[in-house]
Amino acid sequence: MMADFFWEFKDGVLASLEGFLVLYKLDEDNTKPLSTTNTGQRASSAEPNPRMTILERRRMQEKEKTADRRKSTTPPVISRTKTPAYYRVLQCVGVNVASIALVQLMVWITETLFPDKYSWINTLFASFRLALVMPIFIVIRVLSTLWFADVANAAYRYRGSTMSTRSHTEIIFSKTASDFVHALVVELVFLLQAILVLGLPVPILNQVGGFVLMSLLHSLYSFEYVWMSRGLSNVKRLALVERRWPFHLGFGSLMTCLTMYSDNFIINSCIFGAFFPFFIVSSFLTSIPEQKDSQIPPIHFFHIAQIITNKLSLAVFGRIRPVSQ
Repeated sequence: MMADFFWEFKDGVLASLEGFLVLYKLDEDNTKPLSTTNTGQRASSAEPNPRMTILERRRMQEKEKTADRRKSTTPPVISRTKTPAYYRVLQCVGVNVASIALVQLMVWITETLFPDKYSWINTLFASFRLALVMPIFIVIRVLSTLWFADVANAAYRYRGSTMSTRSHTEIIFSKTASDFVHALVVELVFLLQAILVLGLPVPILNQVGGFVLMSLLHSLYSFEYVWMSRGLSNVKRLALVERRWPFHLGFGSLMTCLTMYSDNFIINSCIFGAFFPFFIVSSFLTSIPEQKDSQIPPIHFFHIAQIITNKLSLAVFGRIRPVSQ
């Protein structure tokens, strides 16, 4: 059992690094072009038939002239150059690193001018700093979400699959709105659960338990784009993580290590936004093999979060969802 765990954990760690290796060639489109047989047949059918009468040929010429006039009067369509996916990734990295620098600069200025951290002036400046940073942080989160969708679409094309040209919002709401809201609440409750575990007064257990839960959550975040594009419901997505939890533990461990760098929530969130696009790409490139002979049983890590979410859903909407499938 331990050997299976370490092998799956190792596979997850290696799979999470694939996105860093293919960034420079992410815009290569490996999807197969559409067949042009029908187009050639239509073009050949437009050629004049030698058996046509003179009147039929004149009518065809008049139709062609009319079509040419319409083309000449139609304003030209301005083609928009598509932003490369690697540029979106660099944007995510750039704005989040700039945000980290801004927060650190404001902290340094405040502590330099007012070294007494218990003074009321320092508290006032800390509140002002938070009020100034939070709007910028929210805007960056919204922009990063839009850029994440572009990166996910590029990764899907690079893998050789075809994805609909719909926006990220339409892909999310291809399922019911209740499933989307349910997924958000489950992930939020699970995040609070991980924070509570990290705050337990047990020196080693709290760190290990919190690390495991945060790694699984980060892996779920990464794979949600590819699983949503396949139309999988939230219950099925959670079941996939619980079924192969050693793999997903390894996949999300690197992101967890990165986001535990600082005690500042905003800095950790910016670190997450800077590196998350790479893990999105890795999730699209990863094919998780079925381990039918594995001795590691599934563990329902999200069971408590699902029960709490169902109770909230029952209280607000009057209905619940199954906690397993």
